[in-house]
Amino acid sequence: MKDNTKIHFTLDAIDKRILPGRMKGNGGSNTRGESYDFTSFYMTHNDKPHIPVVGEFYFSRFAYLQWEEELLKMKAGGVNIVASYVFWNFHEEKEGVFDWSGQLNLRHFVDLCGKHQLPLIVRIGPFCHGEVRNGGLPDWLFNYAFDVRSNDEGYLYYAERLYREIARQIQGCFYQEGGPIIAIQLENEYMHAGAPLDVWGYSQDKYISSGRDGKEHMDRLRHIAKKAGMNPMFYTATAWGGAAVPEQGTLPMLAGYAYTPWIPNQPPSREYLFRDLHKNPMEELDYDSLEYPAAYCELAGGMQVSYQARPVVDADSVEAMTVVKLANGSNLVGYYMYHGGSNPIGQHTYFNERGLPRITYDYQAPLGEFGRIGESYDRIRSLAMFLDAYGELLAPMGTVIGEEQLSITPENISDVRWAVRQRAGSGFVFINNYQDHVDMPARDVQLELVTPQGEVKLPQCGTIQVKPGKAMILPFHLSVGEMKLISATVQPLTRFMVDEELTAVFYAHEGMIPEYVIDAAGINEVYQNEDKIQEQDGMYVLHPKAGKQHNLRVTMMDGTVICLLTLTREEALQSYLFELDGEKRLVISTSHLYVHNEQLVCTSVQHNEFEVSFYPPPKSVIVPEFATLHQSEHPLFVTYTLQLPFYEPLIQVEYPKENAATLKIDMCWPEQVNDLFVEIDYEGDVAAAYIHQQLLTDHIQYGDPWKIGLKQSRHLLVDHDLRLLITPLRKGTTEHFVNQAYVERFQGVELGRIEQISIVPHYRVTLVVSF
Repeated sequence: MKDNTKIHFTLDAIDKRILPGRMKGNGGSNTRGESYDFTSFYMTHNDKPHIPVVGEFYFSRFAYLQWEEELLKMKAGGVNIVASYVFWNFHEEKEGVFDWSGQLNLRHFVDLCGKHQLPLIVRIGPFCHGEVRNGGLPDWLFNYAFDVRSNDEGYLYYAERLYREIARQIQGCFYQEGGPIIAIQLENEYMHAGAPLDVWGYSQDKYISSGRDGKEHMDRLRHIAKKAGMNPMFYTATAWGGAAVPEQGTLPMLAGYAYTPWIPNQPPSREYLFRDLHKNPMEELDYDSLEYPAAYCELAGGMQVSYQARPVVDADSVEAMTVVKLANGSNLVGYYMYHGGSNPIGQHTYFNERGLPRITYDYQAPLGEFGRIGESYDRIRSLAMFLDAYGELLAPMGTVIGEEQLSITPENISDVRWAVRQRAGSGFVFINNYQDHVDMPARDVQLELVTPQGEVKLPQCGTIQVKPGKAMILPFHLSVGEMKLISATVQPLTRFMVDEELTAVFYAHEGMIPEYVIDAAGINEVYQNEDKIQEQDGMYVLHPKAGKQHNLRVTMMDGTVICLLTLTREEALQSYLFELDGEKRLVISTSHLYVHNEQLVCTSVQHNEFEVSFYPPPKSVIVPEFATLHQSEHPLFVTYTLQLPFYEPLIQVEYPKENAATLKIDMCWPEQVNDLFVEIDYEGDVAAAYIHQQLLTDHIQYGDPWKIGLKQSRHLLVDHDLRLLITPLRKGTTEHFVNQAYVERFQGVELGRIEQISIVPHYRVTLVVSF
């Protein structure tokens, strides 16, 4: 391995030139005086640079009675823009008969986004894809002699009828009118990709056209949308693969997928390499990238498992891709999918794309089918907190890539991968040690930067160790209030005011000693816990312990106080920043949290006892009668230990065969239980779960346990059993021959066995917190 322990780099790059760009003026204000607009490099929100976090959540793939809870979980997870498809075939399965009820109630979903101040991008097709049958085009559409996805007048007649119906549902809901809809996406991957023509039926190699009429078709669709009454501030278009992007008023969106089942024998991807993607995109595009912000609307929040390809997408991959894309100049990060779900069942057919599960669209997403919370949910939230606190600084910073980085290939495990975003010699160092389909080694690194504001060493002495699969963001020459942070080996998490005192929160990565190097200019005194620290050569070099019980306090000459809080990585991934009682509060919990009606909702998988810590401490916390509460105090935080009554679900399991089970589950849950999840470990190929005669969900075995939430089907399970059926996995050889008829003969073993079934309670309690 090459000796990359010490890296020396002179940061003499010219500051990023920010121009108005092609999107300038395609923003607007709402009735509350809030606004969006654009430059050539970033969005603005309320006239300040802004890096939004976009989460894909398809309303029609989730039970509508739980939409509000899931949106609140997304908001707590750091999502500040929601995106959702309107799948045409879900709503007009039968020609001329539209259904906007129940799980298909677009207006209700839009209203909930508005209620919780979540801006919304509506992706209205007509073609969507989204791994839906025919890419979302209804079966009956192919009965006519015109080309879909074209300017044929016959096709546009039906597209216009669809748009009129959608416009009726979202009338009055645009941002300028006080609603949540900030943008509309027309079509999807136009002139780049099609989808399987599932209605064809004769063979599996028939595909829907990727389009033929280029920008002219996109312009026609926009004209039709505006004629129907859909006038958003701006439009969006998926732009990768050379897809068509209209000239005016359209924000091009990009994608990053590392685990791509559509590529056979996939090699390591280029998604984890550092490049200036605003200046030099990694693929040919249909527009001038320097005129638009680099906006990645589809970073892989997971991947859908198909029958032929069954990738496992871990949380490290999601976190690392976000870090790399931010370093590379992306000033919008969006996740496909952020929230998984389940396909509805049609009147005549299932709505899945061939080769995919009929029902489940869990996608291994941060929030999955039935509302499952995945590990990547915490990773994204920590990065979203950083963007909320520091996005205004980061957005105008240009990407600086060392020359040696440009020759690194995905297979390279020898060289340290790093990049900088900076402006006027201040910025952030990005380090990535993750690569899909490759095992990366741990590495010890010291990085020396010569900047216009002076030399920076990370760390001052020795090295930091970057663990395999990890990625990080480290600051240099960063202004923290009136204090200048020369460098730090801890990652910024968030910052907020407490009684006119700035609290800046950082966290230490595993295996890295926390270090702050602070310019002594303007500082009166520095205390580490109760110990006064002396300056050395015009600097304070501090190595605090990580943990919420420790803090640094810096008092400036003018009397202002800055509190530096260094969390452990575990604490950072348990952290939330909520506005409670009109002020921002840092909450750290071993449960998951969201805010509803000014109350704090705690949810916990399996564990009926958990902790919630607050800074600043509240005056009081009130819990329901069924919960017990114990309080303990730290220098900054007050920690409450909550204990809920333990619940042991009542279940009877029968095994008619080793690959089948029937579950009788008591649906009379106590009030502290929000949901029950059935978790199944099985050996087999695919699986299905039924309630009475209806398929509830299905599963393609890819290595992780199969998890089924029961809350949305609770009413059905009162009278019916849950039936599980495993299709065996064949290991052996299959012979095909003709003996008057086509014959298949298998020789080998069939593995299909349910190994374990667990019923896991998901607890919930609501806290009334007063400050």
